[in-house]
Amino acid sequence: MATKTQMEKIETVLRKFNTGAGITADRIAKIARVPRENVSKRVSDLREFYTIYSNTRLVDGVKTVFYRLAD
Repeated sequence: MATKTQMEKIETVLRKFNTGAGITADRIAKIARVPRENVSKRVSDLREFYTIYSNTRLVDGVKTVFYRLAD
């Protein structure tokens, strides 16, 4: 069985959590089991193939990015 790449793991998580406001990079990292610092890099790579929205909001006074795969 082939091991999934980080991009494939993140794509799977984005597809699963594609409703509502989106999912944070921290949650993506935890669910996909990839380093947090790699999430934004891999999302950037995935944008070559998919439309991915990123929205920024304040959560408990901290600027947080939420990602969502376009329908």
